[in-house]
Amino acid sequence: MTRDWNSLIRYALEGEEAEPFLRLLKARLRTGSQVVSVRLDNAGVKPEYVLILSLHKQLSEMRVPHSEAFTGWSFDTGTRMADEQQEQARFVLLLGEHFAALARDVGPDVLMSLLSNHLPAMGAPRSSEAARHLRTSRHVDSVVRRVAEKLDLVLVGLARALGRSLKYDEATTGRILDGALAQWIFQSSRTRGLDASHPL
Repeated sequence: MTRDWNSLIRYALEGEEAEPFLRLLKARLRTGSQVVSVRLDNAGVKPEYVLILSLHKQLSEMRVPHSEAFTGWSFDTGTRMADEQQEQARFVLLLGEHFAALARDVGPDVLMSLLSNHLPAMGAPRSSEAARHLRTSRHVDSVVRRVAEKLDLVLVGLARALGRSLKYDEATTGRILDGALAQWIFQSSRTRGLDASHPL
């Protein structure tokens, strides 16, 4: 479907028109509300962000479903989660989305082989330990090596979001991304019936 120029520009700046929660949040911010804290709630069917907003010293809660548009808005505005653990939980979710796309391209076995070989070579402490305990059915081959470049692009993009957009220092960026990788590996290996020691 072809968009006209104005709707294309509006889409680029505001996201999908069908995202009423983000539009409502932006409207509340335009009228003076400020974001006090953000946390991730994974208890429901779909993850959502719980925002505490302040307007004239009155606090209110707003829930916004996880979406690419909300993620983009939070990075653009430098909106951090309530604490490091919450930030890590958000990046587990984002890693899952990126890795699902990689797995669709190359297959889940190739992705897990890549993680089990590539992450320990990179030396991130928690995720390397989790990856070492994965049992995969494939050895490193040329396909896995080619996919390593795509994995690096994902990790660089997420590290930039933490360091540049959210303004975390290098140590905190590394700690959050490493912890998120370790948690994703643990959760994924349990889902797929592979053996991985819990990283925590």
